[in-house]
Amino acid sequence: FDGNPEYTINSCATSRCFFGQFNFESEIMQDQNIRKAIEMGIDKEGFCSVIMEGRGIPAKGAFPGSFSYGNDAVETVSYDPEEAKKLLEESGWTDTDGDGYVDKDGQKLTINWLTYPTRLEQPKLAEYAQATLKEIGMDVQVNCTSDSNTIRKDPAQWDVYASAMETAPTGDPENFFTTCALDNSVSNNGHYHSDKLEELAKELRKEFDVEKRSELGIQMQQTVLDDNAYVFCSHLKMSMIMQSNVTG
Repeated sequence: FDGNPEYTINSCATSRCFFGQFNFESEIMQDQNIRKAIEMGIDKEGFCSVIMEGRGIPAKGAFPGSFSYGNDAVETVSYDPEEAKKLLEESGWTDTDGDGYVDKDGQKLTINWLTYPTRLEQPKLAEYAQATLKEIGMDVQVNCTSDSNTIRKDPAQWDVYASAMETAPTGDPENFFTTCALDNSVSNNGHYHSDKLEELAKELRKEFDVEKRSELGIQMQQTVLDDNAYVFCSHLKMSMIMQSNVTG
C-alpha cells in the first residue's frame, strides 16, 4: 500500500515494547558496567530501520514518545560501542588472546540470551544483538525456544531474557512496573530490586491525578534506567490503512 495514491496510511508507535530483562542473580549481570555496555552495544536505530524495516521505533524506556511519560521524558545511554568497550575494560574484561572476545581470569565474557520464536521480531532481535555485541567483544549465546517460560524461572540458565509486552495497555504507566519491576511482580524474572522504586510504587497506588501519575511514571522509569536494569530496544509501530477517500 505504501506509495499507492489510492490509499492512506496512518502509523504510530504502540506501547508493545521489545525489551530485555537482566538477571540480577547472574554473577556477570551483577556488574552494572556489563549491563550498561550491553545497552550501549545494541544499535536500536539499525534494528528498527533495517531489521524491522521501519516497523519499529527505537525505545529509550518502557513507553513510546506519544505518552507524556514516554521516550521524550526520560534519559538513557545511546549506542556507543567504543564507550561500551571502555566500561568492560574498567571491569577488567579485555581481549588477551586476540580471538575477538574479551576475557577475564581465563574466562570469555559469554552472555546467555533467552527468548522465544512466537513473535517474529524476537529471534531477529536476538541475532542482531548477537552481531552488534560481538563488536564490543561479547559472546552472545542465543536460546530461542518455545520453552522459555519454563527456562526463565531458572536463573542459572540465562543472563538476558528478551520478551515483548504491552507496557501501558490502559494508557497508564503502572502496569509495566507492577508486572515486571517490583518485588512481588509476577514477571520480574531477573529479580531486580530497588528501594526507591518500591516507594514510588506505593505513591502511585494512592495517586489519582493523571498528571501526577504521569510524573511518578517518569520517576519510576528513570529509576530503572539509572540502574541499567533493562534494555529497552523497540516499540512496535502499528499502521492503519484506508482508502484515500476516507476522512475523519
